[in-house]
Amino acid sequence: MFFLKPKLIKNNKKSIADLLFKDVSPEQWDQDHLTKANLDYSIDSVRLVNEYAERILQTEFGQQLLKEHSEKLITRIGAYLGEVIKNHKDGHYRWFEFNSVKANTIHLNEYEQSVKDESVLYSKKLDHALCPIYEVKQYFDGKPNYNHFLAYVEQAIKN
Repeated sequence: MFFLKPKLIKNNKKSIADLLFKDVSPEQWDQDHLTKANLDYSIDSVRLVNEYAERILQTEFGQQLLKEHSEKLITRIGAYLGEVIKNHKDGHYRWFEFNSVKANTIHLNEYEQSVKDESVLYSKKLDHALCPIYEVKQYFDGKPNYNHFLAYVEQAIKN
């Protein structure tokens, strides 16, 4: 029993991702663009999510949202990106609680939890983790690893 790893804890983020179009601010742009029809979990829909993130950074209303609801916004956008990736990865990836994955693989050694209750996409079969919530946090902190979310999503799907 000495070599048993801790159990992975599943943590589905689909319902959190859905909040991008189910719980929309009263801002007209958000009402017009953040709809179920537009946010259909396609790769192309990531462009709209990126535009939304830019608006958050560049508008007074967006800055206020970010100040008051930073973790919620980061988690929602990260969950959405993760669902897009997951839908295009042939069923190999599932959402798991960050710390349970970190205890089971070396692939998260360089990462620290970026938001409370963070989850990552992890493939047990491939022993590979993807961290879309972390990538969104980096973006909003002004330290993005990618020029835009679409570049991250495309690379995550390809690799």
